[in-house]
Amino acid sequence: MAATSTSPHSAAAAINVDGLPHFLRRALRTHSAVLCAHAFLLRRGLLLGQPVHAGLLLTASACSAASPPAHVLRLLLHHLPPPLPLFSIDAALRALAPRIPFSALLSLFASLRRSHHPLFPDRFSFPPLLSAAASAASPRRHLPSALTLHAQLLRRGLLFSAPPHAANALLHFYAAAGRLSSARHLFDEMPFRDIASCNTLMTAFVGTAGGIDAARQLFDRMLLRNVVSWNVMINGYVKAKRPEQALEVVRWMAAVGVRGTGTTMVGAATACARLGRLGAGREVHCAFLRRFEDDNLLVWTALLDMYGKCRRVKAARTVFDRLGVRNLVCWNAMIIGHCVYGEPGDGIKLFHQMIRPGNVRPDEVTFIGVLCACARLGLLDDGRAYFEQMSTTYNLKPTFAHYWCMANLYGSVGLLEEAEGLLQSVPEDLKARALGGLLGLCRFRGEWGLGERIALRLIELEPNNNAHYALLCSVYAAAGRWEEAHRMKATMKERNEKFSPGYRLVNLNEIIHEFRAREKQPENQEIYAILDDLATRLKLGCKENVQSDFGIK
Repeated sequence: MAATSTSPHSAAAAINVDGLPHFLRRALRTHSAVLCAHAFLLRRGLLLGQPVHAGLLLTASACSAASPPAHVLRLLLHHLPPPLPLFSIDAALRALAPRIPFSALLSLFASLRRSHHPLFPDRFSFPPLLSAAASAASPRRHLPSALTLHAQLLRRGLLFSAPPHAANALLHFYAAAGRLSSARHLFDEMPFRDIASCNTLMTAFVGTAGGIDAARQLFDRMLLRNVVSWNVMINGYVKAKRPEQALEVVRWMAAVGVRGTGTTMVGAATACARLGRLGAGREVHCAFLRRFEDDNLLVWTALLDMYGKCRRVKAARTVFDRLGVRNLVCWNAMIIGHCVYGEPGDGIKLFHQMIRPGNVRPDEVTFIGVLCACARLGLLDDGRAYFEQMSTTYNLKPTFAHYWCMANLYGSVGLLEEAEGLLQSVPEDLKARALGGLLGLCRFRGEWGLGERIALRLIELEPNNNAHYALLCSVYAAAGRWEEAHRMKATMKERNEKFSPGYRLVNLNEIIHEFRAREKQPENQEIYAILDDLATRLKLGCKENVQSDFGIK
């Protein structure tokens, strides 16, 4: 009964009715085969009164990647007689959920409730809808629909039945929609929880500010963990800027013999980069080479970023040059490595190589690295040209980061007033941040008149920020204007307010943070997170630690 030598129509005709279910399960691998089988069943009258045949035909169509969603919808709503088996309806919903708009999926769900099996929906019918809502561009928009589905699950007594597929899907939606309190309440009510339940809630915790400790408490209470559980904690600590604890979890994971994945390698390499631990980073590199046969672009990019941050830019470049495929993030990581940690001229050369025809198009992060290189080298004309090139050639809108880099470039060649003029064009809500950094540079260079003018403007912009008064007091003291300094000190004492943190022109942390994660590109999230803590100074010392920190199995 080989279907490879004959058409599905003739193959179906050659078998008896008793063998038809087996044929429908095994032989319908393409959309054309489904169409032929549908025609055969219609002609022989094998659909009416035969829900199993209809259900298997629907399942085959839904599971065929080549079948258009419209065809599956027509089968469900018009061509196949109800009632259809629940397993086939659920399979069709799972197949259609990522391929049609959520609103269309909801309409289909409502139509099926009206026209099909009296037991529809069951507990397997709801997860595709909830997963589709959670995967949408804005899950919060679908909160009313999810609440309706939640109510239906409760009314039908399906929410807390085992296995907890429906509850896990609802938990995932609440986490994706930012409803942490709802997710936690649902988790506490669940009588049956599995590893997926705990992993979902842990992921929700680590996605919120200060939630990493709650995630760790849940992780410690888990009796069973899989590799996803370990990865959530490792990358959660990395995201929370607690890399030392991320490496502790990696050591623990290796000690209990859990085999890591590419995500584990990315988290471990990123933690090593933030701590400047070259020895541990090399160990991650060796473990990846020893255990992974397939290339993983995320891991390679994390490793080249780690070598860059540990001031081993040549090693990073070696990794980069060996990559058969490079995406924008790889180029950015290597350009940043050259421009911030290595020879900035090499970074500029690599930028020109990047923009050759056939390579990738630069983005905002690329130009941060290039402008930083210009600031380090004092290349004023080149920096101006690159800054203009952003908007004229690549249609990129400069952000505060780029204005910051240009102001630093002006300051590096002593043109502080030009830097002030540039920063005046920064959006108003960022102006105090920009001028605060410029004021620090004025104090360093002894430009007291400009420093006084900037400090007074800062006080005008943010009268409740006591740090600006302190800066003005320092400007007066450095200029020997003691009377004004004492008066300003008295003013500060009268205000008796806590200092708000000022901004230094040499602080890049928050600037790069603006570019750290592209939420709608999941494949890039971990790599953009690598860039969120670039050097706090353009030339940053880094202690080398060649001692082995952990053993990755």
